[in-house]
Amino acid sequence: MRNLLCAGLRRLVKSRTFLFALLAVLAYTALVVLVCWDHCAQGAGNYTLEAILTSGFGLMGYLSVPSLIYAALLSVHLGADYSDGALRNKLTVGRTREQVYLADLLTCVIASVGLDVLYLLLSGALCAYPVLEARGVLLRASPGQVLAWVAAALLARAAWAAAVKLTVTVLGSRTAGAVAALLMVVGAMILCQFSFSQIQFLSNCLGDGLPVKNGAARLAFWQFLMDLLPTGQSLQVSMLYTPTLWRLPLLSAAVFAVSTGAGLLFFRRRDLK
Repeated sequence: MRNLLCAGLRRLVKSRTFLFALLAVLAYTALVVLVCWDHCAQGAGNYTLEAILTSGFGLMGYLSVPSLIYAALLSVHLGADYSDGALRNKLTVGRTREQVYLADLLTCVIASVGLDVLYLLLSGALCAYPVLEARGVLLRASPGQVLAWVAAALLARAAWAAAVKLTVTVLGSRTAGAVAALLMVVGAMILCQFSFSQIQFLSNCLGDGLPVKNGAARLAFWQFLMDLLPTGQSLQVSMLYTPTLWRLPLLSAAVFAVSTGAGLLFFRRRDLK
């Protein structure tokens, strides 16, 4: 499977789609860095480096820009295997369906997490000195807390990549997979924003002692939904708001396992002729 993985990574990195995705990530990084420099020069805002780093998972807790970029990248890359017959060729030379599926899945995880790490390294290196000079402190949260946020977001990214792989496997088309992956991200962002509004409303009502029917149960439901969705986890990290941080890695692992298991089951039965 290692040969399949290496071949998949080489094909992905050499593709024009990856170049566009890389340029988009660099442009997003440049935008965040320039805004940071501008605010530090004007003395505006009071955020420190953890806000810059976690912006790589969502813009101000509302727009998951990296997920949109990676959705196009992964779906086009995976869908190409169906359109050019690469999957049949891999099976013809003796590879098992499990090896092919898992190699593609690992390619997606490595690519998406790798681009996230690239953002973290560039934004951290370029914003550390301006933030320190303007604020007098680099971090307000503890280093351990920041590492926990980043680790949880990267695990959510891996779970999200597994969900994209499952989606493309079910649809079996580059175009349909790309459209579905983008709609999945947009739909998840809309659902997360509604969930967060419900969480804020119910938290305020319960905190003020106002009567709300089944308030505690409804609050627990919406918070669990936010925690279950990889996009919801990413947006929570970008807002530095993770009231149930301890369970985010567990739910990411569950989403990854379920998506991978369902994808393997479907791929074993799929007719590739």
